[in-house]
Amino acid sequence: MKEKKTVTRMQNRYIKDKETLNKARNRRRVALARRLAVLLVAVAVVFSALFVLYTKQTMLLQDKKAEKVKVEKKLADAKLEEKQLKGEISKLHDDDYIAKLARSEYYLSKEGEIIFNTPTEKKKREI
Repeated sequence: MKEKKTVTRMQNRYIKDKETLNKARNRRRVALARRLAVLLVAVAVVFSALFVLYTKQTMLLQDKKAEKVKVEKKLADAKLEEKQLKGEISKLHDDDYIAKLARSEYYLSKEGEIIFNTPTEKKKREI
């Protein structure tokens, strides 16, 4: 059958120094692995924080761009309205236009004049 082999270790100074050196190397490897793991976690946390910050900033920028488009449209509408109102103001300085406006809007008439409303005039006003 099988024979049991027993090997005894030598107990001299060289063997003890080698064992001590191997234990120290193993401790350094474990410490290095721990430091690298901590460093890796720290880097992962920093990158994830930067990613979240970048994402929030991108979303904020998109919101601001959308708001800018809305405000620019509102500004263009306001400028168009301003132009129309300035035209209306310049027309209001004309006496003939004021008389025509008073007749059409407030149904004022000259002396002896009779005003008749026709259905086509009402449709034109509604449009």
